[in-house]
Amino acid sequence: MKPSRKYLSLPIISLQEGQQIGYVKSLILDASAKALAAIVVDRKGFFKDQRIIPYSKVVSVGEDAITIDKESHVEKTSSLPELLDLVKEKLTIIGTKMVTETGKTLGIAEEYYVDPETGKITHIEISGGKIEGFLSGKAWISAEYITTIGHDVIISQKDSENTLTVADKGLSESFKKLMHSTSNLASETTHTISSYFKKDKVKTVPPPESDKELVIFPESDAIPPANQTISEIPIPKEPLG
Repeated sequence: MKPSRKYLSLPIISLQEGQQIGYVKSLILDASAKALAAIVVDRKGFFKDQRIIPYSKVVSVGEDAITIDKESHVEKTSSLPELLDLVKEKLTIIGTKMVTETGKTLGIAEEYYVDPETGKITHIEISGGKIEGFLSGKAWISAEYITTIGHDVIISQKDSENTLTVADKGLSESFKKLMHSTSNLASETTHTISSYFKKDKVKTVPPPESDKELVIFPESDAIPPANQTISEIPIPKEPLG
């Protein structure tokens, strides 16, 4: 499958003449067929007026170029009345809101994917709506569930929201990393707090009371006060001889 943006600006090469005809300017959609109807060729170089290539004339869509059999397959829009109305309609998918038949908004179409061999649209990538918030912002819906591709709204079948393929099971990498780091932080914090209270509990528990009574010794007068010098202590006089 090839995203539509990968078509843009690809060189267009004719195999018979072996020359580059121009570049892909834009794509023409056929809403009823849910497919690419034609390729608009950039007018720079060979042509002064708008030329298109019916998608049925495309031989191959490669990584670096699109090939057609011969230059004559590049035609004026006026020469292809079956495509003229589609060219004038200028239908686009990217940027269009997608809503289910029951009125539920799925999001905005950001891209669509094409089978290069047939030109059939296979999937539409959407964002926002049902997949906003902590989700990665991308989801895909198969074209088989699309009933109408309009200018203002793309309509999908009832309950088609249940068929969405959400990127990475819905969770973005950044959100998963956030959840992982938050979980680790919470675990470490819980362990730290638990250890703190255990230590605090050991420190604050009062010692067990003793059954022995506390003995208080009375103060003795034999011990001089701290501010009394030895010379102040009276010494009895004994008669000499």
